[in-house]
Amino acid sequence: MRVSNRRIRAKRLASFIIIIVVLLQIAAPAAYAEAPEVKAKAYILVDAETGEILHEMNSTEVLVPASMTKLMTLYLTLESINEKRIAWDDKVTISDYSNKISRQPSLSSFQLPAGKQFTVKELFYAAALNSSNAGAIALAEHIGGSETAFVKKMNDKARELGCENTVYANPHGIHSAAMHTTAHDVAKIALYASKINLIMDISSSTRYEIPETNKTASPRSLLNRNHLVSKAQDARYFYEHARGINSGATTESGYCLVTVGQQHLNLSYLCVIMGAASTYSEAQSADIINSFGDAQGLLDWAFMIYSYQTVVRQREQISTVKIDLAANRDEITLIAEDDIKLLLPRNADIESELERLVNVYDDRLFAPIEQGQVLGELSVMYNGEIVGSTKLVATAGVEPSNILTVLDHIKNIVSRPWFAASVIIFIILFAIYIAVSLIRRGRRERKRFY
Repeated sequence: MRVSNRRIRAKRLASFIIIIVVLLQIAAPAAYAEAPEVKAKAYILVDAETGEILHEMNSTEVLVPASMTKLMTLYLTLESINEKRIAWDDKVTISDYSNKISRQPSLSSFQLPAGKQFTVKELFYAAALNSSNAGAIALAEHIGGSETAFVKKMNDKARELGCENTVYANPHGIHSAAMHTTAHDVAKIALYASKINLIMDISSSTRYEIPETNKTASPRSLLNRNHLVSKAQDARYFYEHARGINSGATTESGYCLVTVGQQHLNLSYLCVIMGAASTYSEAQSADIINSFGDAQGLLDWAFMIYSYQTVVRQREQISTVKIDLAANRDEITLIAEDDIKLLLPRNADIESELERLVNVYDDRLFAPIEQGQVLGELSVMYNGEIVGSTKLVATAGVEPSNILTVLDHIKNIVSRPWFAASVIIFIILFAIYIAVSLIRRGRRERKRFY
């Protein structure tokens, strides 16, 4: 009986230990999880809100951009529309050159015969959704007057955006030995593009109907070739958190992908994959494009280990400073003007790993002070870098003391060098006056005596 009870207690203890271990594993800080293995040549994962790099590999290695080139083409198209140099409903006739490009081998199925007319909007959808090379050229010719002139605009804009290792040779991405970029540069361009709702909405849509043209009697459907955001062509890669932006491949570049993973409005990551290959899957009896899986793995990892944390709250009391010449108080409390929210590993120890730096703008503060007046700045450092800041404002107004103000003015006057010099000169002149007066008096007395 005792043996049986011991066994029962041992089983219960073992079960309890197992439960504790499982709970600890669940509750363990996710930041200890290792980043997934990525098979591509290069990648970069950044916070889509701030551009902060979370993880990268070979992100500055010069590689071939393939269809990611079209990000710049789309960006410049919208810039031209916003500057009213072109319009959405402009009619564009497909040139012989664009037609020639459309007949080259490409993953895009949207062909553009010479002489057909499309609107700028339709060409934009063709380039953004279906990665139409001819659509990109047609836009370039319409905006720049020629492909060469437009490519110059692309390179100028790349320099303007800080892309130091990017050179464009065409607006579509078909391989050219003169064209190259890096995952880091692509991320910079994609961050700008991701802030434009139109680019994100179009590149995330499943399909678009091109209406009949001057040479076709029926509409045509454009399907999104980015399998992360659409099941229209291949449902195997669909990822519910993905939005846009571009995918493509050439023999020289391998598979390339740039996308944004978003779980909610305040948590989104931008991922760039370059130089991925395909792997044959025995289970699926088909080649698997690794760029999509690489992106999913990195985004899942980021969602698991990072979160936005409020490290400073609005109106939080930060420091107390002395106020001179005040009538009603001699010190005042400074509070944070805004929240400071940071993207941090979930297991980050805010108390020990974050450092607060308080900077009061003036060494001495004098009344009057207005309530809400900005008097300084609070910066937060993490891993030796400033990662957030907010203004420091006064909690209340401070009235000046008239008596203290007058005395301070007198003190300032007395302490100035010119005042001391004036006093010395006055004393010397007064001494001279006394001496002269005494001498003259002595002379008068001698004359009276004699």
